[in-house]
Amino acid sequence: MRVNAPLDRSTRSVAADWVELHALLDASVANEQSLIRSQTVQREPDHGSLLTDIDAELVDEEILEPENDELSERVYEELAYRERVLGARYPFELVSEYGKWALRRRAAESDAEVAAHDCYICCLLISAIHSELLPTKSDHEVFKSSARALQVESYLTAAEVLGGRAYWFGSPRPDGSGMLKAIQDLASSMGTAVAPEERPLGLSANAADGTVDIVAWRAFLDGQAASIVAYGQVASGRNWTAKPIKSFIDGHFLPWFDKAPSHKHIEMLFVPFPQHHEQSEEKKLDFRTVASEKARLRENDYGVVIDRLRLTELMALSKVSGRYDKQEYELHEDYVRTWAAGALYYAEGTDAAA
Repeated sequence: MRVNAPLDRSTRSVAADWVELHALLDASVANEQSLIRSQTVQREPDHGSLLTDIDAELVDEEILEPENDELSERVYEELAYRERVLGARYPFELVSEYGKWALRRRAAESDAEVAAHDCYICCLLISAIHSELLPTKSDHEVFKSSARALQVESYLTAAEVLGGRAYWFGSPRPDGSGMLKAIQDLASSMGTAVAPEERPLGLSANAADGTVDIVAWRAFLDGQAASIVAYGQVASGRNWTAKPIKSFIDGHFLPWFDKAPSHKHIEMLFVPFPQHHEQSEEKKLDFRTVASEKARLRENDYGVVIDRLRLTELMALSKVSGRYDKQEYELHEDYVRTWAAGALYYAEGTDAAA
């Protein structure tokens, strides 16, 4: 197994991801004791062998240090929060065994739940690959294709954000089109924009997508301009704060239209981890209250952040709403499932996806 233990400095969200990964790969160690053991061995490599199976004896009292108890409490709270937000759409369930908590896989009972579970697990694996939990070389196929996997998840959920339609604009596009052709196709699909016949003067001939990966809109029956439009950026890595989409739309994307789809628009950012993934603890302040305020401020720079929990919520709706072409939807679903299977093989120590 290639999964690293969460570092001492890891946030509660990263540590919770570690437990979830173990629930995917080896349910017998996805529990409170294994989390404590991972931290103790990291701090004291010569501590010795500790039993962590659910039927084994409790870990030594000497390692039940206050910081371990505190980490366990925080991770439990994080896992409980994810379960509370998503309900049956969460692919795991928290259980209590022998006075300790453990995490187990949850069985899906509908097509919507299957889709939600698959989406969550895909995002979990992408997060792990781009962090210290599942380090992967950048030339490995699992790493190289992780961005496309998140692009697929984002595209298949974007239409649900506004209850309308979505267009895959990020390069490379499924049809292989260049920037101008994509603008023309998008304008035709939306019906509220006018595209030029030739590349507008001053814009680069090498432009790929103007930093816009997803376009979603909700048109009205009258077909008039001023529909509700959202432009989204997909960020699979940890440098997602480097390029806020608001900084690029006006100068790199909208100038490609003769007439833009709308005067006002919404910005979105799709990420595979929870918004609070890198948030550290603040003494005497409630974690969730701080996270909510940070999300409020984050919108000013990045627009509406569609994180792992929101992607999962939207995917459950997307599976049954019929907003996408059925054949196209299934092709994208197959791609993500194949990628996730390869990522799991890699996490288990198999190089089937190399």
